Amino acid sequence: HLSFSVYPGELYALLGDNGAGKTTTINMLTTLLNPSGGQFFISGFDGVKQSERTKGAFGVVSQEVSIYGELTAYENLLFISDLYGIPRGVAANRIEALLVRAGLAQRAHDLAGNFSTGMQRKLSIAIAMIHDPKVIFMDEPTVGLDPASRRQIWEALKELKMHGVTVLLTTHYLEEAELLADRIGIIRQGRLVIEGSIDELREHIKAISTITVCLAKELSNSDLGAPIARFKNKCPAQVDFDVFRNTLTFVPHGKETMPSYLTLVLKWLEAEGIPFTKFATTEPSLEEVFLAVQAGRANLDDEAD
Repeated sequence: HLSFSVYPGELYALLGDNGAGKTTTINMLTTLLNPSGGQFFISGFDGVKQSERTKGAFGVVSQEVSIYGELTAYENLLFISDLYGIPRGVAANRIEALLVRAGLAQRAHDLAGNFSTGMQRKLSIAIAMIHDPKVIFMDEPTVGLDPASRRQIWEALKELKMHGVTVLLTTHYLEEAELLADRIGIIRQGRLVIEGSIDELREHIKAISTITVCLAKELSNSDLGAPIARFKNKCPAQVDFDVFRNTLTFVPHGKETMPSYLTLVLKWLEAEGIPFTKFATTEPSLEEVFLAVQAGRANLDDEAD
């Protein structure tokens, strides 16, 4: 009972707990697993009835690095291009361009088995692109990578988007989805429970922005008790004072907009003579949204029906 669409040139992140059905979904869409029912289309081809035609429309980067370590980077790409029946002249130009795009041009004739894990993953992406697909599936492409290598893969994904490639990405790194995805879908037990941009997801669960003020001098709860009470009389909000960090946190209530709250807080600080060094608003992270969805907040399952 899973239904969703990914639009041309879009990076769509499919999220969910272990066992939610992400890899199973990828395996069905890439024709490695026969669906028990339903249908899907990739670039206009019926994935069930035209599976062979469908295979030519996409590339795949799996969780496990799929390269031939005994071949050079160039030879890996040439071998796969031969399997696709790409003429050698056309293949040579594509290989050169893909190696440059992957930052591997200087290592083109080095054995791929000697590459770092990050370089091998970048080569895997180049291999997936050798037949110039319009769609690419990436199942946990940065799993097990160090932070520097992960950022290299992020750059590669941004490069794909710039070239108009449609990407369906599964990942456990919520920061990755938040930074890269145009839209995010969260599945639970094989069902899509919510999807949209990060801003739409925040709005959907009624996530609230907060205001944090770092005070310029150390104050106590007794110092702030009366001023906070006066603020609450004017404006409904949850106000917390962290004596160790010397910060005030405001969680707005009611129908006031964030700009209105900011103005009220600034005027209050000035009227009460409370000096501060920093003033910031924070949006709920994708992790907070994800946890809220997984906890079943806001009757999301009913809305998904």
